Amino acid sequence: MFVELGPIRSDEPQPSIFDSVLDEELPDAARVVAYLRAGHLLIGAMDIADDPFEPGRQIMNGSSVQTDGDWMWRKDLARFVQRRRVGLPPEFLALIRERDYRVPERDEPTLIAYAKQAEELMFGGGR
Repeated sequence: MFVELGPIRSDEPQPSIFDSVLDEELPDAARVVAYLRAGHLLIGAMDIADDPFEPGRQIMNGSSVQTDGDWMWRKDLARFVQRRRVGLPPEFLALIRERDYRVPERDEPTLIAYAKQAEELMFGGGR
């Protein structure tokens, strides 16, 4: 979703996380963060990811990938929304609010398909 969080294999340009910092916290930031944390896990990464806002600081499992079935995001995105006022794409934020901050249930075959898509974006296919 942001260039600083690592490359993805997509033709779409990724914005800078620093250009997405809001002047003020979202009025519903706590609910948005809860939604992000409640996403379905697609790729669990046992890693230590660099914090782009604090060089030298690292985040456990930050590059794990979650979904709501429509959007995919890294696990550390919730941290950045909460602690750094990082804004989400307007379409994503509108969908979260439209769903009343509840991640919809997805069946296993659907999540497996999303996991394959996430793997392709992150790793270019098989690891």
